[in-house]
Parts: sequence; structure tokens; C-alpha cells
Amino acid sequence: MLNRHGSAGRVAEINAASVVIAREAFGEREGYVLGDMGPFGGLLEPYGDVGASAVYDSFRRQMEALIGAGVDCLVVETMTDLAEAKLAVRAAKDVSSAVPVLATMTFDATPRGYFTIMGVSVAAAAAGLAEAGADAVGSNCGNGIEHLVAIAREFRRHTTLPLVIQANAGLPRSVDGRTVYDETPAFFAEQARGLAELGVSVIGGCCGTTPDHIRAMARA
Repeated sequence: MLNRHGSAGRVAEINAASVVIAREAFGEREGYVLGDMGPFGGLLEPYGDVGASAVYDSFRRQMEALIGAGVDCLVVETMTDLAEAKLAVRAAKDVSSAVPVLATMTFDATPRGYFTIMGVSVAAAAAGLAEAGADAVGSNCGNGIEHLVAIAREFRRHTTLPLVIQANAGLPRSVDGRTVYDETPAFFAEQARGLAELGVSVIGGCCGTTPDHIRAMARA
């Protein structure tokens, strides 16, 4: 991704700085600083022209910088290609087996159930991410919280690992040139109770959520 901005040589510098900035902003409050990795922005062979070894090496450079800077946990998220997600998880575990890795994929509702745009089912994601070494699995982005409750239920059928769910505040729409998400903090909080009842271990928010959404979920 940094290639697009002429900064491919600054992977370690930028990632390490992000940890330092987050830690400073966080201050003395109780909690954790997590290092976040999304998709590399292309397609792996044979669908694209980027080899698995190059993607693994890229993820590993990022993991080394984040872990070296002292993150408490790593998050591999918004993945649609299971092969890519597994490369990221393995890169993290190869750098440090001690730092927990949360891995989440993004699913769409189809007539056959929930699948990523690359055709990965919830069952396949649960098995593949666990095989790669993820400490917790689940889903983020792509859907409002009602769909994420259904996805969490499906994950629970296929894994005993801790679950991570981070929903959007609904699907985005454009209003007068602004991107708007319609799910309110109150609605989010009510639905989050369903996630808690399913035993989801980490409940958060993705696109469109605000501090008010998080506060409401925490209270619920």
C-alpha cells in the first residue's frame, strides 16, 4: 500500500511511529494498544500478479515494526481472501508467538449464506484462520450489526476460539455529499446484547461508529 505513496521504504518507521503516538495518546488509562493490518490492496496469484512470498514478507516487515514498538495485540482485519489472511497471521506468529493475533474477515449476505467476495464461507474462514494460528477469529466491516450477529452465530457453530465482531453502523449512503451511516448508538447497543449472549469476546465498531456507539455498547 505504501508503494502508492512512494514510501515503501518507510514501513518500519511509519508503523513504529503509530504505536508510539497511540501509546502517548492513550496515556495512563487502563487498556491496550493494538496494531492493525488490512489487505495489501491487490490480488494474490493466480487471480492477480503478486506472489504469496512477497505478501508474506510485506506483512512480516509490518509485524516486526509493530511488535518491536510494543503493541499488546495484533489485528488482521477486513480480509476477503483467506489465503492472504493466513499469510498475515502466520507472519505475526513467526515474529512472536507470544503476541495475540485477532483475525477477522468481511462477509456479504447471499442466498446461500454469508461469503466473502472471494467466496470464503464462515466455516472455511474459522477453520483456516485457526489453522494459521489466530488466537481469536470473527468478522468486521461490510454489514450493519444485525448481520454481524448472524455471522457471529455462524462462527460459533464452527469454532471454539474467542470471537471478535466489529460491525459498521449500517451501510453507507451519500447525503448532500456526505457519507452517512444510519444505525444509532441505541440500536447498536441493543443488538450488541445479542453478541454478548453468543459469548463474543471482543465487541467493537467499524465504519460509521463513533465514541457514542462504543459507550452505548459498553453500558449494554
